[in-house]
Amino acid sequence: MTILRPTLLAAALLVSACGAPDADSSASATMESPLDSLFPDDAYTISATRPITDVERKIVAFNVLGVTVSNDFEGGRFNAATTDGDSVLVLTIRPENSPINNSAWYAFKAWAPAPDSITVRLTYEGGRHRYLPKVRTSSEPDWTTLDTAAVLVGPEARDVARFRIAVGPDTTWVAGQEMLTSSWFADWVDGLTAREGVTQRTIGTTPRGRDLNMFEAGEPDADRHVLFISRQHPPEVTGTFAFVAFMEEMLGDSPLAQEFRSEFRIHAVPLMNPDGVDLGHWRHSTGGIDLNRDWVAFHQPETRAVRDDMARVLADESQELWFFADFHSTNRDVFYTLDRALETRPAGVLDPWIEHIRTAMPDYELEDAPSDGGYGVVSRDWAWREHRAPGMVYEVGDDTPRGLIREVAETAARGTMQILLERARGG
Repeated sequence: MTILRPTLLAAALLVSACGAPDADSSASATMESPLDSLFPDDAYTISATRPITDVERKIVAFNVLGVTVSNDFEGGRFNAATTDGDSVLVLTIRPENSPINNSAWYAFKAWAPAPDSITVRLTYEGGRHRYLPKVRTSSEPDWTTLDTAAVLVGPEARDVARFRIAVGPDTTWVAGQEMLTSSWFADWVDGLTAREGVTQRTIGTTPRGRDLNMFEAGEPDADRHVLFISRQHPPEVTGTFAFVAFMEEMLGDSPLAQEFRSEFRIHAVPLMNPDGVDLGHWRHSTGGIDLNRDWVAFHQPETRAVRDDMARVLADESQELWFFADFHSTNRDVFYTLDRALETRPAGVLDPWIEHIRTAMPDYELEDAPSDGGYGVVSRDWAWREHRAPGMVYEVGDDTPRGLIREVAETAARGTMQILLERARGG
């Protein structure tokens, strides 16, 4: 099969027709482009920079409750703290801006002079309760999830949630999901780069000056490449769990992994939205938009950094992107794959990939949701449109058991390596 390599379609035509994208301007959105016939009318404006409201970092002591609460840490979020009588701590949770997808993130810590327990009421404005509280203490760092029956949620609008937590001199941390912020990622990647052949480099900078980092492994002179990204949306921690397990399998010592790395170059951006993650955002970057709607216009520096870096890597016609996956979270496990009618290079990867997981895990209910997203605005569609790569948005359920997340991701990684090696050999 012969496929004409795309000529950096979106990037080149956008630049030639509209000028270089400007992270602080939506001027390019109003200019005509040869791509206008391919994209919806709002394709160039949907990711234009919008203002956000930062959370005020604070430590608040309530003598009536005998407790102190804080949001002053990476990923912390509540917007206001008050009490209801002498027994209820009330935390107001608002998004960074709106309109916004409902991923109502909260995270706080609390402590008291002596062991006690308090009732917490979360009041949401601009969203509704989504994440069951996760709790840990400073001395017991493993997170536990409060039982559903212990969390009372308001009817219909679900804009209020109520639960009890233990407090004391040993600080209690509460969050919508486990806290995996930029410090956690830095430690994890440091561990990876201690392995032979794994390197990290900075490919860009966020609007707030945080580094956007990519790590790489495998054969430096390979002409076949794979790309994986994670955490475009800050609260989507279960997607990170899958990403971590997937990458650790791919970077492991198994004969399959070693053989794969001898023939492929691995590129991975584990934290696409470090600003949003560290600021406790619900969904958006500090550009005020959903980064996974910016893979056409490239208004934002985070998406531009990945696009430009991969354009450099793949500039020579001999270099090809053979697989792409973007790790996310939603209300269930689902793989948003490309429609099989779309021509990819290599061909015939996604069906055997799905079948590999189903065969290895027959009791796992795998949902494959292909779509003809070849001209869409999300990352998967960019990888196909620009590089003809087979790929997917790999979604993990908010409440999927953590052990199951790892098992599925490791199985998926083995399938990826096995299938791509077979295609490389002409299979």
